[in-house]
Amino acid sequence: MLRKKTLSVIIGSVVLLTGLGVYIAVGSLGNSETGNQSNQSNQSEAVSTAGVEMNPSGEENPFGEKVKTPLSENLMRQYIHAMSHQKVRAKEKWSFFKITDERIDYLLDQLKVNKYEDEYVYEDILTAWKEGDYSGVVEDHNTIWRLQDGNIGKATSPLNAEQEKKYIESQKREKR
Repeated sequence: MLRKKTLSVIIGSVVLLTGLGVYIAVGSLGNSETGNQSNQSNQSEAVSTAGVEMNPSGEENPFGEKVKTPLSENLMRQYIHAMSHQKVRAKEKWSFFKITDERIDYLLDQLKVNKYEDEYVYEDILTAWKEGDYSGVVEDHNTIWRLQDGNIGKATSPLNAEQEKKYIESQKREKR
C-alpha cells in the first residue's frame, strides 16, 4: 500500500513538473519573439514588423476585420487582390472586397508604417486606383495573383460598368 502511494506521488510530481516546465517554456518563447521583433523595429534595415501589435483601438479595419497591424505582406496582397475582382473578368474568383476610398487610404497608410518586399507594386496600384485610374486593373490583378503563386483565375479583361455592377450585386458577402 505504501509503495503504491509513493509511486503515485512520484508520478504526480513528474507530471506536475513537466506541465510547469512546458508552461514556462511556451511563455518565454512568446516573450522572446516579441522582444526580437521590437528590436528589429529599432534597426534601420528592419524588413517587417508585420503582426507585432493589434489595432490599438480594437476596432475593425475598413475591411470589417480585426487584424494585427501593421498588415502582413500576405494580408496586403489578399486585400488588393480581392478588391481587383470587382473590375476584372476571370474564370475563378474566390475573394471579394468592394473598392472604396477608405480601403485604398487604409492600405496606403499601411505602406507608410511598414516595409514590404513589394511595397512599390502596391503603392503603384493603390495610387492609380485612388486617382480613379483602373486602366491597368487586369495587369494589377495578375501581378498580385502571381505574387500569390496563383494558378487558377488569371484575369483576362476588364469588366464594363454594367458587368461590374452585376458582379458587385451578385456578391453575398465580402471575404478574402
